[in-house]
Amino acid sequence: MASMYSSSLEALQLPFENLHLFDNSSLSLNASSTGVFPDPQRNHGLGFSRVGSFRSCLDYFTGESMNLGSSMFDDVNSNVSPGFQPTFSLDSEYSYGYSNWVIDMAKTEEGSKDLQKLLSNSTNNNMIFSSVFDFIVELMIDQSGRYLFQKLIESADETQLQMILEKLLFPHNYIYYASLLKYGSCSIKKLITVLEKSPLITCVIKALSDKFEKLMMDPIGHYVIFECLDVLDSQTNDPLNIQAMKHCLELVRHEQGSVSMSGFVTRIKGPRRDQLLKLISRNSAFLAQDPTGNYVVQCVIRLQNPAMNDQIFRNLEGYYVKLSTTKTGSYVVEHCLLSSGLDRVINELLRSDRLVSVAKDRYGNYVVQTALKESKKREISLHGSLVVKLEQHLKCLQHGYGINVVSVLRCLQ
Repeated sequence: MASMYSSSLEALQLPFENLHLFDNSSLSLNASSTGVFPDPQRNHGLGFSRVGSFRSCLDYFTGESMNLGSSMFDDVNSNVSPGFQPTFSLDSEYSYGYSNWVIDMAKTEEGSKDLQKLLSNSTNNNMIFSSVFDFIVELMIDQSGRYLFQKLIESADETQLQMILEKLLFPHNYIYYASLLKYGSCSIKKLITVLEKSPLITCVIKALSDKFEKLMMDPIGHYVIFECLDVLDSQTNDPLNIQAMKHCLELVRHEQGSVSMSGFVTRIKGPRRDQLLKLISRNSAFLAQDPTGNYVVQCVIRLQNPAMNDQIFRNLEGYYVKLSTTKTGSYVVEHCLLSSGLDRVINELLRSDRLVSVAKDRYGNYVVQTALKESKKREISLHGSLVVKLEQHLKCLQHGYGINVVSVLRCLQ
């Protein structure tokens, strides 16, 4: 087990602190490959021998023998002293040994379930809390241990919750590191739910907002941000909302950041929401041409906010034809056609001498098809003008991608 903690904490932090946007670094934003944080509090040099068994540990908590089956306890040490009694003084070497027992037990599926059952008793709760407290980070990022952590914080009082937060925040931001791990993120999301009505939640939000950009660029970490938006009110989330506005234009040009910002845009509540939407709308002409930024523009259009959409459509005027012939831009133009921007797009296509080129383009032909179908349903006069202009070039459209436009023309007759 000691080998799991061989890396120093300083070495673990390097990949995070040295990362910069858009560099060529091959470093990952994810945490250590082992998914284990070194804990300077864990003492592996003690002379305490792991005598006894998990069963004796449980017996000590409950004061009676528990019939839990033998599958977990086959490794009973035959050298147990008959009069051995554990001592749970936090200053005792024995407490470290029993804490190791409890942690190792919590890391097994059955052991975790058994310890969770014991938490229904306040005395057991305090004992288990004392045993796992020094190793709380190790517990919360473990596949089975996280369930005990989640149960523990549900039954913890305000003082214990404050102790846990101090452990997770000082001297290192373990809330951030745990959020980057599969099981650790589940524990942090549970912590957010438990602290929803507690003033302690501000400490969690502060820890997350300090690392907002990196969390939003991480495929796991961004779900912790989403949990805050889904569970907490807009006032509590204000530090996150401020960071979203600060880093928005950088995030939307990052592959994972763009996906995360799209989710953020659909979840944000309160007065900051319109401010964030305005920021995206004002930059829509640039973002619509960006390989990842275009997804956020599409997301805002789908919200069907009249004021924001009107600003987007005005900003894109003069670019609709050019955007129609690019992979990313064509998606944005189609979203405009499917909303209140229909007339602006079609009028620009009709005024352009490149309509036929757009119709024959590998991406543009989809824009023209959508324009024909939507105008047929909503703007019959524009539809007629578009049909007339396209029919003048039917022979030219019979080849390549243009044949798709011809097929739609025939179907709509």
